[in-house]
Amino acid sequence: MLRLMLAATALALPMLASPAAAQRAGFYAVEGVGGDGTRYTGAVQFTPTGPQTWRLSWRVGGETINGIGVSNGKVLAVAYTQGGTLGAVLYDIGPDGTMLGSWTAGREGGVGTERLIPR
Repeated sequence: MLRLMLAATALALPMLASPAAAQRAGFYAVEGVGGDGTRYTGAVQFTPTGPQTWRLSWRVGGETINGIGVSNGKVLAVAYTQGGTLGAVLYDIGPDGTMLGSWTAGREGGVGTERLIPR
């Protein structure tokens, strides 16, 4: 019985240190490429609103962009508005907290990419 409990504990430990746990409140540096190939940089602040939910506020090119997100395991889904246009981002959360995302906005259908690096 003791061996079974030890084995179960050993199997559960990696789940306790899941990649989602690497995501944290605070500031992240932003590096991205728009659907048209334009590069951009900036910062985003994550503020928790619940156990798996977030409020995000980007500052890119002198503009503030606000959104909300929900995390599930290694994935963070975000909806945002930029100048009255709706957009969505899907991030993969890395074990170090770095996030790689694909985003789209408006009716153009272009896809950009973005990397968030914890500060």
